[in-house]
Amino acid sequence: MSEQPAADELQWRAPEWIQMFGLRTDNVLEYFAQSPFYDRSSNNQVLKMQSQFNAPVLQPQEVVQALSTMRGIEFAIAMAQPASALWIIRKQNRISPNEAVPLATYFVINENIYMAPSVYSIVSSRMLAGIRGLREALVLAADKLPKFAPTLGYSYYPNTQEDEQNAKERLQEQMMARALANARQFETEQEYLDMPKKEAQAQQTQLHGLQKATGQTGVQAGEKHDSGVVATAATKRRRKKEK
Repeated sequence: MSEQPAADELQWRAPEWIQMFGLRTDNVLEYFAQSPFYDRSSNNQVLKMQSQFNAPVLQPQEVVQALSTMRGIEFAIAMAQPASALWIIRKQNRISPNEAVPLATYFVINENIYMAPSVYSIVSSRMLAGIRGLREALVLAADKLPKFAPTLGYSYYPNTQEDEQNAKERLQEQMMARALANARQFETEQEYLDMPKKEAQAQQTQLHGLQKATGQTGVQAGEKHDSGVVATAATKRRRKKEK
């Protein structure tokens, strides 16, 4: 079973009724009573049933006066423009002769009857339309904005093939430049990390050189000392022979 459409989405008309009776201010409520918008439990229907078998039939002004003395749901003409074939009918809850609470509003345009939408439905529809337009605008704007990636940075993606090829070439150049920059940074960091090792090696080399130089000096001094001792011994032997 299909769901019934909302009341404010309905359009009702009865051309055969218009052909028989016409449409005027004095019978527009009678025409409205044929539509599905009409409430059969309203005060209008009560007056109609009461005056159905009474003569004479109540005139429109008499109906308005009689409705003002009753309490409950009623339908009244809020505005009439017969020249434009436009009538506005209001459904309201009669509380006192001078007070009535509006419940719904209906339009009779030519022979078509519509229910006016509520303020809530209008505002919600406008908001949804605005959000949809904003979403579409953001999607279009996002396509033209640069793309960002931590490894590549900002890059653009145009629509045409030529621009796309140029964008790919620029992207490759950016990748190569970033790779070279990363390699240089890595070399700099590696040199900075290797500096303590190089300093230690240099200190070891200097220390080794000092040790080697000190060792050679000691050997030469020992050789001189030994040769002096030998010469002294030879001199002593020669003196003994002379004696």
